[in-house]
Amino acid sequence: MAQIVTAIYLLFMLVAGWRLFGIGWPVKAKLGTAVALILPIPLLVLIPALTHPERPFAGLLQSVGVALLICGIFCMAGGWSAARLRARRK
Repeated sequence: MAQIVTAIYLLFMLVAGWRLFGIGWPVKAKLGTAVALILPIPLLVLIPALTHPERPFAGLLQSVGVALLICGIFCMAGGWSAARLRARRK
């Protein structure tokens, strides 16, 4: 189940990056929206691990949260660049 949720999150980031490129907003608004879309899921894992580092599996939770954050950023950037490449071909 965890792999399915992770895959759905990463696919959502890819699609969101693709769609954000096509919106006619200023770049600051697009980046703010991208940050607002990327942060919630990794923070759900990171905040408990950072507030209670003495608990079991806190290190694992930190690793998973950072990995989700980095992969979400890469997927968002990948969707953005794919949309840019497709727009350039037309």
